[in-house]
Amino acid sequence: MENTFRIRLKQQVIPAILYLTFLSGFFGSTLAYPKLSYLFAYRVFLALLFFLIFIDIILNGIELKSFLNFSTFFLIGWCAYSLLSFLWAQDIKSAVRDQVFLTINIFVILIFMYYSKYLRWDVFESIILISFIIHLAVGYFEVITDKHLWTSKVPLYNLHRTPSTFFTNPNDFATYLVLYLPFILAIAVNKKNNNFFRKWAAFLGTVLAIPLLILTTSRANYIGFLITLIIYFLLTDKDLKKSLLQYGAILLIFLMLIIGFRLDFGAFNKAVEMIKIQISSLADFSQTSLSSNVRRELLIVYGLSFLYDYLFFGVGSGNSRVLMEKVKQYTVNIELHNWFLDVLVCYGAVIFILYLVWIFYLLYNFFKMRKKNSALSMTAVSLMSSISAFFISSVSSSKMIEMRVMWFIFALSLFVLAKSKEEKGES
Repeated sequence: MENTFRIRLKQQVIPAILYLTFLSGFFGSTLAYPKLSYLFAYRVFLALLFFLIFIDIILNGIELKSFLNFSTFFLIGWCAYSLLSFLWAQDIKSAVRDQVFLTINIFVILIFMYYSKYLRWDVFESIILISFIIHLAVGYFEVITDKHLWTSKVPLYNLHRTPSTFFTNPNDFATYLVLYLPFILAIAVNKKNNNFFRKWAAFLGTVLAIPLLILTTSRANYIGFLITLIIYFLLTDKDLKKSLLQYGAILLIFLMLIIGFRLDFGAFNKAVEMIKIQISSLADFSQTSLSSNVRRELLIVYGLSFLYDYLFFGVGSGNSRVLMEKVKQYTVNIELHNWFLDVLVCYGAVIFILYLVWIFYLLYNFFKMRKKNSALSMTAVSLMSSISAFFISSVSSSKMIEMRVMWFIFALSLFVLAKSKEEKGES
């Protein structure tokens, strides 16, 4: 009886709770009673997951052999260095806050890798699709009614007809769309997928995500979206390229009919004008109005100057905001609005370089996988497209360390790499 419980815990119970944790992570604090907003579904499931893993370790021990690799060493080393930075951090409260986010998200990544043997990609794929469709439905509801969820800050910004769904602002929602669009596209064009409903739900999801992305007015994610499409098209095989071109032709004909008969009521022209304005603003470096680009430029300059003051060791976990408060009159913002710059400034040059090496290590392994592993080749292409877009899209959101959907991409990456090794019998 005891052995049966131990096996079920590892192979069934923990994977089930992990799936629920993954699903609830896409909806954040909206799955909570407003007066107890800090206690939302994701945190409840995550706490339960940690407790069950603790029980599993007591009963079954730790399988270290397949767990020790470059990713594990880097992530644990990053977490340890972040703790070490408390020694010179100016504000311990901010350091503790970011340390909690960093540690939990790294643990989640390692859990995906450690339990990969008992997890299934098709379940993750279904969760991603369901979550994506729900986000789109809520997004169109917001655009049509101009009403938002209680967690959204869009009404505070006085923005109208701008979707944010389960995120606090439209930039975060746009980043989510770009990062997860490759997985939805993979479901739509996958010839091995015989489920008619899934394929067309994914195809419609891909198409309907574009207007919402435009309405977010997130310039970085416009570019990220183009990078996603280009990388995805270049890396897929010839048969899939034909499918993508066919779907593209169908969509183009549909758009031509809609626009030709003016059934879009001028929406296409408005969308084009909106995109032009946002893209042209990338060249706006007006000093008099302190444009967004100038503020971003100043954030980079001051961020790097603080890094230099700390001899490139980093200003300490979460302390970039504390130091930027000193120059707020020049930058307006205190968030660096650039995830990679935030990693560099907070954790120093060594962690930043290792972080880049780790990302390119993942991309290199996925590039090899797409040719050698037919079962996971499309998944590898989706992950490469998502991570490639992430380099640009991560500039859009202000607080990436809190953004679960970003960390989930890396958790899925390590899960897929571990799964690929298991299939080759390397673990």
